[in-house]
Amino acid sequence: MTSRFDHEWLRLSGETDRVVASARFPSDSSWFSGHFPDNPMVPGVALIALVAEAVSERERNEGRSLVITGVRRVRFRLPVRPDDEVTLEAIRMPKKEGPAYVFNVYLAGENVCSGVFTAETPRP
Repeated sequence: MTSRFDHEWLRLSGETDRVVASARFPSDSSWFSGHFPDNPMVPGVALIALVAEAVSERERNEGRSLVITGVRRVRFRLPVRPDDEVTLEAIRMPKKEGPAYVFNVYLAGENVCSGVFTAETPRP
């Protein structure tokens, strides 16, 4: 599967209200350019973009449109290095003002990043 960002999808699946995916950031990824020259690691924004892309793709597969309106309660716990394989899980939570997605990103079973996306369904 192709990506809008510079990572390689290894798997993207899930049920109606749950997304599970795995991906890796190849060592030649542009995300590592300057971040950091002697100690390369995936920037936090790249991890958030990874989750957003997985959630958006899953929603499209379910025939739903989605606009992500915010991200909150984000915590970064561990660095992700070149060629590391990460697994993510996002669970859709229905809310009155639009869906929210509680997400976690894992590296070898350890929590790397967590947070909540807020979203809305575009009006026709």
